Amino acid sequence: MSNTIAFGKIGTAWAAAAALAGLLLPSAGPLSAQSPIDFTVSGNSTVRSWSCTVRGTARITTGAGEAVAGFDRGVQSATLTVPVAQFDCPEDEMEQHLSEAMHPDQYPEITFRLESYQPSGQGAVATGTLTILNSTQQVRFPIFLTPSGSGVQVTGTLPLDMTTYGVQPPVVLGGLLRVRPQIRIEFTGVVNP
Repeated sequence: MSNTIAFGKIGTAWAAAAALAGLLLPSAGPLSAQSPIDFTVSGNSTVRSWSCTVRGTARITTGAGEAVAGFDRGVQSATLTVPVAQFDCPEDEMEQHLSEAMHPDQYPEITFRLESYQPSGQGAVATGTLTILNSTQQVRFPIFLTPSGSGVQVTGTLPLDMTTYGVQPPVVLGGLLRVRPQIRIEFTGVVNP
């Protein structure tokens, strides 16, 4: 009976050691993390330029992809999400026009989903789908990646025509101020691979 108890204690010790090693050793499987990303949307009107900001998120799953700056195991999937109702503009009136154009109650998020990427210099050229309102279009744009501490600084810019996604540019003051349809989306943040 004492042999059974001794064996049971040894077996338990081995199981505990194996579990601890599993926690300490890097996993061969995919790793997923969500990080905050700052977005700026800017454009021009017949009167002046404008800019609004919002904090969104980046969910990145590493592994099973070609290595790219800061992501030695590659990127399996990535999704950028922007909460439409949380845009911050310099003027309340501008936020109101943005809200009227974007319908945050009906379409609460703008999303980009990575489909593929090609390493390029200090980053990659990303291809994926961008969904604004109820329209999804394929887009392609460069992303710059810079190792930063234990994470990776991710920066990108995407110019687009908002009417492609069914967004009607605001027209105010009886047509004296018209927002031009060409906008620029910029994002930056540190993600932890």
